[in-house]
Amino acid sequence: MRALTLLFWLFATQAWGAESPLTRAEQLFDALAFDEAATAFQAALKAPGTREERTRAWRGLAICHAVLGQREEAQGAFEALLVLDPGAEVKGSLGPKVQSPFQAAKAALMGRRATLTVTRMPDGRVVARLEQPRSVATEVMVAVRVPGAAGFSAVVRPPPGPVEMKAPPERAVEAYAVARDAGGVILFEQGTARAPLRLEAMSELPPAVASAREGALPPAASVASTASAASVEESPRRGLWPYVVGGVGLAAAGVVLGVVLTRPESLVLPVADRSERLP
Repeated sequence: MRALTLLFWLFATQAWGAESPLTRAEQLFDALAFDEAATAFQAALKAPGTREERTRAWRGLAICHAVLGQREEAQGAFEALLVLDPGAEVKGSLGPKVQSPFQAAKAALMGRRATLTVTRMPDGRVVARLEQPRSVATEVMVAVRVPGAAGFSAVVRPPPGPVEMKAPPERAVEAYAVARDAGGVILFEQGTARAPLRLEAMSELPPAVASAREGALPPAASVASTASAASVEESPRRGLWPYVVGGVGLAAAGVVLGVVLTRPESLVLPVADRSERLP
């Protein structure tokens, strides 16, 4: 389905020339055709793009609704903007017609932010969950592999989840999670396919497997080298000790990473100031 969507927008973009739905929406906005611009911004939100382009589309749509006197729709679009960019502001020069729904959106969110968490359960499962004060992402994916495996196994579910993948509790695993919108744009993520999170084993290896591994060690291996090797990759832990990965404290009852959401790194371009031309 996603491949078909991307093909559709590829052919549509070729039909429009180099003009994207967002470019078209912003041109209509500049021409003060706010009704048509609102429709174009809505189309842009369903097209492929970047996270920065999504913030521009939500901002443009919100201002269009506000100028058209559609206060409820404007507040909803402003809430989506603030979920993606909690520090977003609207110029006071736009007047109360725009400021009023924007301030209402800030009050409705009450400073809450979206959080995407990845948790390892005692039975080995890897669980992703997305909490968002207003719905902007439409699907959550969690992908898991054993270190050294060629690829990830993944599952996709609607937010908030939980989105679960089974994994052997006696093995360390690598994982990442992403939350995407209707156009397939990654809005939130924890880890990536190239830089996954490492989640340590939740239980010891079965005795037979542990004995086989010990028997495979070279006879001349020193205690120091054996201890060093045990600290790398997937060897069993003697008990579930609290530990720290990536600066986040993890506890034995379940490993939770990324409790505070961080946006994916992206090139942030300054948003063109079209607001002074509003009537």
